[in-house]
This record gives sequence, structure tokens and C-alpha cells, in this order.
Amino acid sequence: MLLPLDTALGQGGNATRVLPATVERGETFEVTITFTAPADQFNSISLRDTAPDGWNATVDVTWCTPYADNCLAVGARASLTWIGPYSAGTNFTVMHKVTVPCDASLGNNSFNVSEYQNFLCYHIGVGETIRENITGDCEVEVIAPALLLSAASINFYAAINGTNPQNRTLQLWSSSPCRLNWSLSDDADYLGHDWLSESPTSGNCTDEPGSSVNLSVNMSGLPPGTYDANITIVAPEARNSLQIIPVEFHIRETGTLEGHVSFPGRDAAPCSTWIEPFVVKLFQPGDLSQTIWTGNATTNDTGVFTITDVVVGTYDVGIKNATCLSEVVAGVTLTAGNTTVADFGYTREGDVDNDDWIYLGDLSALCTAWDTQPGNGNWNVWADLDRDGWVYLGDLSLFCANWDQKGDAYGHF
Repeated sequence: MLLPLDTALGQGGNATRVLPATVERGETFEVTITFTAPADQFNSISLRDTAPDGWNATVDVTWCTPYADNCLAVGARASLTWIGPYSAGTNFTVMHKVTVPCDASLGNNSFNVSEYQNFLCYHIGVGETIRENITGDCEVEVIAPALLLSAASINFYAAINGTNPQNRTLQLWSSSPCRLNWSLSDDADYLGHDWLSESPTSGNCTDEPGSSVNLSVNMSGLPPGTYDANITIVAPEARNSLQIIPVEFHIRETGTLEGHVSFPGRDAAPCSTWIEPFVVKLFQPGDLSQTIWTGNATTNDTGVFTITDVVVGTYDVGIKNATCLSEVVAGVTLTAGNTTVADFGYTREGDVDNDDWIYLGDLSALCTAWDTQPGNGNWNVWADLDRDGWVYLGDLSLFCANWDQKGDAYGHF
């Protein structure tokens, strides 16, 4: 039985739009519109929604529930259709995406409110065409993208009468695809000596990685102590157009770091299979993205390595080799003239592809090298996790014990 037209009109589909409160220039955001079939035989349904001029809409039939039968996006306009019929009370959720241009006006921007640009259109049975305006949110605030930095502060450490510390890298990127221009300067000075250098001092960035600044310090002419400076970064198009990064340069005495590592599945120490090369990193405490020093050390046949002339201070110390996950001991404090021990415990073996995550790539490599020994065609030295010269059950046991685990410093080795 078909409802009278005035009854269908009285109930209505109640198409309602939901927009985010704020979006960035260059951002692609989701627009959601919901409506409900007001009666049985709800059919020949079309929905049109139009964003501000110059913006770009994207649609897909699978972004809707139920799926739309057809869709089309032209410029700022998104159009979708459903053939039907649908029964009364069927709920529709429609999602389309809109990309804000990088030159969009800042502040509130309105979706087109014309009944010819934004509407829900349908039939009840074979009745006349019913058209409703879309209600709900119609404005969205556009803000500028932010300039993002890889570090909020930078620390350098050097030994008294030693050499300049390793250079550091500061990465810059935009929070959206819109390009941001930036420039920087610093106020480092000690008796006329500018001990801090940056290269380059200007550039531009998007949300893709690649814009980086090399930071270096020169300790020539500086007595022991701590030196402070600020790097000032200006990005006129960013909403956080002025940023300041504190830099500290510490020239101190040194101590010795002694690392203890144990290896599961191998003969008891002392044993030659406990001699392993490691990459060692000193991180800024609580911030693995800030690597202060990187070097190499090899354990002896009891699993001990020693690094001398480490500048005194407190660090998070990380280690990794070719087949184990990274391990980090936090808050290791070195004092002048003394040896500090960091115990990393047992290694977690199984990282055959050395990406600090024991997962499918490692399983594939282990299977390929299965039941091989040196000289066999598929032999892979890194699949020999227990270092016994045979990829077999012992290696599988170590691998399975750490399946789907990631290193403590995943992404930083």
C-alpha cells in the first residue's frame, strides 16, 4: 500500500550532514550524511552535496550503507544514487571525502546551501518526486597546517680534550600536503665564538619526509661546562609560525660503559658463540627519537662489551645485532672515571631480516634456509639463530618464542 504524498512529505528522510569542526588547508576529510526511508517502496533515491567552490569531492559506492548503486564526483559536488525499493525505517549512512585546497580561505567556509546543489530526492512507490534540503552542519573552519619537528630540544655531549660529537639531524614536515616555507637561525655565542651550525638554514617541506637540517657543534676554544642556545624557526604559512628549540652542549669528563648480554639456546659461557657484534646507541632519556651517540661494540666469550670515553651523563642505552630485537636499558648514569654496567638480559632471537620485528619476512627466510648447513644452496647465516651451523629445531624454537614481537627501540635502529 502506498502512503499519500503528504504523509510521505510529513515524515521525510531527514537528511542530516555532519562535518568536522576544523580542517587544515590540504587536508582530506570525511563528510557524513544520514537519512531514513520514510515509507515502504522508498526508491529512485539521489543525494547531492556540494562543498565550497574550489574544493574537491571524492565518492565511492562502498563508502555508503547500504552501498550506493552509482556515484559521481565533479569538482566540489558529490552525487550518489540508489535504485531501491527499500522498506520504511531503512537507515542510510553516506560518506564522501572532500579535499581542502592549499589556498582555501582561512576561517569559516560554507557548504552550498542552494536546494539545487544540496538535496535528497526520492519517490515513494510510483508517486511524485520528493525533494528535501540537507540539514545539519553547513560550515567548517579552515586553519593553516602546522610545522612539525622531530625534536623539541637537542643535546650534544663531548669529552674534555676530546673531539666534536656526532652531528644531529632535525627533521621538519607539514601536518598536511600543503608546502610550508621555513628559515632558521640560532643565538649560540661564547666570547664571540658561534659554536652551533645548521645546514641548510632555509627550505620548504610538505607532509612527506625529506626536509632535514644537519646540526653540528664545534668545541674548539670552549672550556668544560654546559652551553645553551636556541634555534628559532620561522614558517610564515604555518599556524605555529614561530618555534624555538633549546640546544645544550655539554663538555664533560668521561666514564666507561660495560654491557652484559646473554644468549639463549647457545652453549654456556665462556663460549665462542657468545662473541657477537652489536650496534650501540645512546638515546636522550625518555626520547628514542633523539640519538646522542651511535657506535659498535663486540661482546667477548662471556657476553660482555666495553665502551670507553663515554661522556658522563644519563642515557637510555640500546643495542641490536643482525638477528635479535633491540633491547633498551633506561636511565643509565655514567660518572667520571668509573665503569657503569648495563645488563640487557637475554637476547630475543628471530629477526632474520634485521627489521626489528619478528614476523612474516623472518618466517619466510627461516623456511627457505630450513635444514641447511654452510655450503648448502639455501644456507642463510642469519637464520642460524643459535649459531650451531645448522638451521633446524633449535632455531625454530627461538623464533617461535618471540613471534610477532618488536624491539624496544623499534624504528630507531
